[in-house]
Amino acid sequence: MHRGEFLDKIVRLKGKNITKLLPDVGYDRTTYYKHIKDRDLPFRILKQYGDEIPYDFSKDFPEMLEEIPVSQFEINTFEGMQKDRDFWRDEYGRVLKENKTLREENENLKVEIKSLSSKRK
Repeated sequence: MHRGEFLDKIVRLKGKNITKLLPDVGYDRTTYYKHIKDRDLPFRILKQYGDEIPYDFSKDFPEMLEEIPVSQFEINTFEGMQKDRDFWRDEYGRVLKENKTLREENENLKVEIKSLSSKRK
């Protein structure tokens, strides 16, 4: 599905005034027209629009959730706030572990490259 055209369709269906919407999203009219022509508009940009429209584009692009984690908890109660906090704490922990693993792999690759380079000489 063409993400840019879908964005334009939702903006129109929701009856949003582009001139009023764009400053809230942080883009100008020229950029908006570039966005709606972009077949593979980045999900983070769709999310920015979705936050202001409001519209949840992840319903139409489920793969968006893989790139941009979204808390599934309403923050209109204290319990909802706690669940949201816990979600983001866990997400932070997951990303921290992934970062550590990648750094270790990077260091191992550096050692391997250095070893291979010295063998070539």
